[in-house]
This record gives sequence, C-alpha cells and structure tokens, in this order.
Amino acid sequence: MNTIDELRHENARLAAVAAAMTAENAALSARVLELLVEIETWKRRLFGQKAERVKNVEAQASLLDLLEQMGRLQQGELAAGEISDELLSNLRDESSQMDDPDEKSSDNFGGKKKENAKKKGGTKGRRSLEDSALPVHRIVLNPIGYTAHDTDELVKVGEEISRHIDYQPHSHIIVEVVRTKCIKRSDASTPASSTTSAAPAVTFAIADAPELPISKGLAGPGLLAKVLVNKYADHLPLHRQERIFRREGVPFARSTLCQWVQGCTSLLQHITKAMWAESKTAPILLTDACGVLIREPERCRRGHFQVVIDPGRHINFHYLPKSDGDAIASAFDGFTGMLQADAAATYHETLRRNEDIVEVGCWAHARRNFFEALTLDRPRALIGIGFISKLYDADRDARHADGTVDADKRKAFASPLLASLRQWVKAERPLLTAPSTIERALGYLERHWTALTRFLDDSRIRLDNNPSELELRHQVVGRKNWLFCATDGGASWNAIAVSLIASCRLHDIEPWAYLRDVLTLLPAWNHIRAIELAPAYWQQTREQPKTLELLQQRQLMGRGAQHQQQDAVG
Repeated sequence: MNTIDELRHENARLAAVAAAMTAENAALSARVLELLVEIETWKRRLFGQKAERVKNVEAQASLLDLLEQMGRLQQGELAAGEISDELLSNLRDESSQMDDPDEKSSDNFGGKKKENAKKKGGTKGRRSLEDSALPVHRIVLNPIGYTAHDTDELVKVGEEISRHIDYQPHSHIIVEVVRTKCIKRSDASTPASSTTSAAPAVTFAIADAPELPISKGLAGPGLLAKVLVNKYADHLPLHRQERIFRREGVPFARSTLCQWVQGCTSLLQHITKAMWAESKTAPILLTDACGVLIREPERCRRGHFQVVIDPGRHINFHYLPKSDGDAIASAFDGFTGMLQADAAATYHETLRRNEDIVEVGCWAHARRNFFEALTLDRPRALIGIGFISKLYDADRDARHADGTVDADKRKAFASPLLASLRQWVKAERPLLTAPSTIERALGYLERHWTALTRFLDDSRIRLDNNPSELELRHQVVGRKNWLFCATDGGASWNAIAVSLIASCRLHDIEPWAYLRDVLTLLPAWNHIRAIELAPAYWQQTREQPKTLELLQQRQLMGRGAQHQQQDAVG
C-alpha cells in the first residue's frame, strides 16, 4: 500500500470518527435538552406556580409581531393578505395598552369592548342577616324593673335588636319507634279457659316494622347520609369520623361505619347504573381519569377513577382496576356520540373498536404543551399561547347571555385565526429538531388538528375538557386525606357515592338532604324506575304526590312541611 492509499484510508477513518462523534454529540445534546426540560418541569411542580398562566400582553405582543411578519410574506396555502385586518387591529390596540396597567378593556373580534368581569364597587362591611334562612334563637333581655306588667314603673317603647351567628354541636337523637299491639274487642272480652283444652286463637294487629335502608341496622337514613357526605364530599376518612362521633357521645366502630357505606352504595348503585345507561345515549361525553392506590400486603397497586360527564345531566365516576385500552373501550360499549378527551393513547382502542365514536380534541391540553415549552423556547411558546388565548376570546364573544354558543358566529371569529395558526405550525415545525418541548407542542397540533377543530361546526362542543379535570380535582383532594382504598370494592363504593354527590353539585342540590330522602325511598322503590331518583330528575320526582306520600309514610324522623320545602330548595 502506497502513501496515497494510506492517507486516503486514514482520511476515511477520521471522517468516520468525526461522523460518529457528531452523532454522539447530537445524541448527548438531545439528552441534555431532555434533562433540562425535566429539571425545569420538576422545579415548577415543586417550587413554582401550579396554574398555567402567562402575562396576556406578552403573549399578544409576540402574536402581533408574527402576524405582521405574515402580512409581509406569502407562504404555503394562505396568502398573507387574507389574515384578518380586524384581528391585527385588535392586537395592536391591546399591545398599545401594555404600558397602561389601569386600562382593563380590550377589543374583541366583533369590535366591541369587553366588560370587566370583576366589577368595582358594591357595599362592604358587616353582612346582613335579615334574609338568612337559619333558625333564630331569640333572647330577650329586660332592664331591671321591667317585667311587662301594668304595675311596672317602666313602660316599653321599642326594641334594640342585634344579631350574630353562633354554633352548637350537631344533634344526634335516638328514634324510638313504638308499634301498638292490638286484638279484637271480642277476643279481649273472652275469659281465659281454665281447662286443659287449647286456648282459642287470638289475632293480633300491629303496624309493620319500619324498613331501614340497611336491614336490621342501627343507623337511620339521616345518619347514613351524614357519613357519606362527610367521607365523599368533605373528604373525612372513616377513622376521623370515628373520632368525631366519639367526641359527640355516639361511639361507632370504624368497621361499623364501613358496613354502612357498603350497605348504602349497594342501594345507590341502582341509580348510578341507570345514570350511566342514559349517558350512553348522549350526543357528547367528556372524560378523563386519575390514579388511585389500592392496598396490597406487599405494595400498593394502582387503579384508576374514570369520570364521564354527560353535559347538563349526569356526572359518572367509574373505578377501573386497569386503565388500559381494553378496559376503557369496554366501558364505552354502546356509546355512539362524540367523545372529548385528552388524546391519551388509552383511548385509541375505543376509537378503533367503535368507528361510530367521534373524537373531539382539547385546546387546554394543546396550550399546556406550549406552557411547558416556555423555559427553552419562550418566543415560539408565547406565540402558541397567544393564538390559543385569542381562540378562547372568539368562543367567549360568540356566547349568548344564557351561555349557549352561536355556532356561525364562533366559526366566523375562529376560522381566520385557526388558518393563521396552522400556517405558522407548518412553517415552524420543519425548522425544529426532535425531541424538544416546542416540537412536541407543534406536533400535537398537527396530529390532532381534525379533532381540535370539530368545534367549528357544532355549538355543543366545548373548546376544552376542563370540566372533567375539575371533577377529578375533588377526588385528588380526597386522596390526600384517605391516601388509598383498602380494596377494589371500596374504590367502587367511592365511585358510586361521588357520582351522586358530583351530580348534586351540577344541579345545585344539597347532597345530605338528597341522600337522606333517596335512602329512605330506595328500599320501597321499583329499581326499574331508578333513573327518576337521579339528581337530574330529583326535583320533579320529589314534587310528585305519590313520592311525597311515600316519603311521608317512610319517614322515621318527623320533618314538617317547612323542612321539606327548605330541603327541596337547598
């Protein structure tokens, strides 16, 4: 081998080494970038704000710069001149207000100024108790020498009345049910036989024994409802309730409380099953899930609570031992409407198995990706957040006073904005190297664009899946108190009770009064008609004469008409 060949061979070897080092450097750079993102994410979760907020004026200024650049260039399918001049004008107006912190109004897409959500003014100071529905305990203090008799030296000429709110411990009472035993008068007048022959048969008359929600149980429906509300609405685990009951003079063992919860949910599940069956006929459902720990001898395993919201009707919670594709797909068997979720991989099997289900995207999750990219690519992240912020403005401006959406108006406001956003994504994504947080945010938009833009043609579709996440927050707060569920059965009890309490919250029904009356009725209620006891229909069901009569017959604690009216309003 001559010298030239040796040099060529060495040059090729060095080129290969350089290429390998370049590839290794690129891989290490990508790994460093991933670690930086992970570090920033954990720093924000541990020490930073939890809310995904940025200064709106900063995002709008970045968006304004982009749109002005797009106005001078022509790229892709859209001509830059097609970008809405009105949108640019509104953004310039908002940008000019950045230096004036007292200026709160900004132009919307229709050219009208928004009203500030927080209105100034209003009375301050002590709250008036005149219109309160609380019971009043009246204390009369007479001056010395006045006894309201005509012989008093003092004569009443008026009153000075002051009010304050006080508290007394909740009252527990023992309900003693006395059933009078009777015989016929003719049997009572018959003398007892003194012979060895059999005594004549005597027929006794006695009222039927009251049927408690839990057969032969110690607790009435009001106490059972209190335990359920304390545990699943106020997040008081049973061991804390046990201590509270002991302080109040009614010591109940934790095992007893647990049996009460099991007995109640075995009745209430008839309602929740009927609610879920009806929800499967809804045109659109919103869903999300969160984890829950299930106790095991060695180590807790992980289950999941799945929330499914039927807008305006029901909030359904289910416990899934495994939140995989098959489990979720099985839960949605029979549903043929639109499903709004966070595009997690666990829903792919549901969409594959049932082609009649239409996927609807969530812009809150799209925005979250840009928020996570703020640390490493702030300019692009702010532009993405600015686009989505204006999209929410368009949705808000298209709503009527009653909260319904004008679909045509929303589409007219949002379409130009979405066209500009898609053009920007197509132009920027090829310039980025994967993996990176901003590339992931742009990729999310491209992959789910069809699902994200379905709201344009249907006024029933929300921009986001936030109601599901808000409902799951109640479970997360409870989880911080009770930490884990002892068994799969306990997690299922949780889902049943929380479904009804969350639905009560949706329909502005006081949960304790609702559960007390429903537990009173259920042992004598035809389970085929269980849907009538759901919170969505409870007000009209309770007002029916037959329901009122049955409720009055089965009440084991006296409640007058005034209390019944307050319960219905509450």
